[in-house]
Amino acid sequence: MPAAIDHDQRRLALAEVAADLVAAGGADAATMRAVAQAAGFSTKAVTHYFADKRALMLLTYRHAALSSQALTDASQPVGRADVAALLHSLLPIDAKVERNWRVWFSFWGLAIADPEFAAEQRDRVRDFVGRIAAILASDPRFADLSAEERPALAEDLLAQLIGIVTQVVFDREQWPPKRQIGAIDRALLRSAKARKSS
Repeated sequence: MPAAIDHDQRRLALAEVAADLVAAGGADAATMRAVAQAAGFSTKAVTHYFADKRALMLLTYRHAALSSQALTDASQPVGRADVAALLHSLLPIDAKVERNWRVWFSFWGLAIADPEFAAEQRDRVRDFVGRIAAILASDPRFADLSAEERPALAEDLLAQLIGIVTQVVFDREQWPPKRQIGAIDRALLRSAKARKSS
């Protein structure tokens, strides 16, 4: 009797393969044929799970986003909130984190011309700003922030993170892990000082 196939797992496995291809060569590299070949399947097997490349790219992006979310969840110490740990967990120090960012950056090119992809991008950013704001609400170092101030600081911190990551992806030699962490820590320190002086 043949083993039962977990179709959801198979789709996610194909999304993993596509993410690796996108990270290495951009969205154009993840053709249905290339994904099939890298996964050891026929192209027909891949088209069984994805109607077209667009569907494959959407799941690949969502899968990379969920992978990043799992990292941020795991970054929090037991029983307390730590916004620095949250942001550090998303720095492209680890190869898989960098891969997820490369998928995200590749997705930008698709989102510019596709309203559904643009909405996906927008929703993911808004969700993550909400996650940062929630951590800020529980991090004792930011206890003085009002509920109205937290979303704005969360947006600023995400913008800082994206800026750092962009530089790392294109100029890794100039951005070793120590510099990445230091840049995030300085951004947090600046925000703390700005609040005290206001």
